[in-house]
Amino acid sequence: MERIHLKHQKAARIIRRVSTILSNGGLPKTGQYSSWAWGDDGYYQKGYPLGGGQRFIDNGDGTVIDLVTGLMWVKDPGQISGFYDRMYWYDALNACENLEYAGWDDWRLPNINELMSIVDHEKYSPAFDTMFFVPPYDLYTPYWSSTTNYSWMDGAWAMYPYDGYKTSWGKPWDMCFVRPVRAGQS
Repeated sequence: MERIHLKHQKAARIIRRVSTILSNGGLPKTGQYSSWAWGDDGYYQKGYPLGGGQRFIDNGDGTVIDLVTGLMWVKDPGQISGFYDRMYWYDALNACENLEYAGWDDWRLPNINELMSIVDHEKYSPAFDTMFFVPPYDLYTPYWSSTTNYSWMDGAWAMYPYDGYKTSWGKPWDMCFVRPVRAGQS
């Protein structure tokens, strides 16, 4: 039996993933499996499957790749010096921009859509897969996003790890947790 070169094996896996993503809606499922009414998300089950090895890959170096979005996330920001505790929004932007972690130096603060993409709406406390994302020590303090709230320029969108709720917090005076992200596929 002829062995296929690693580069070609990887290309074949990527093609299979893209085909699966396209055939399952291109966006991640919300995680809702219970149907409360005809026509709700639990009834249709649209989107790319959540959970397990179907969507996320743990790289074993403190990072996780999301096969749907192609983003690479820090699995446990609390293990990185300076990221254990909450920080102001401007400090969060700078900390991510200056982060060198797992051999990468192009980390950044995720926008609100990227941050919300890891939420599993069937879960709470925390609202994401703990096999791939280590929750912060306080689930009632949100994670910052890089997205400014258009109607309140001193506010930025944030996501509560407890239930995935999206809210705005004040950039100059509120402190939130940070989960760095990078483009992932290079």
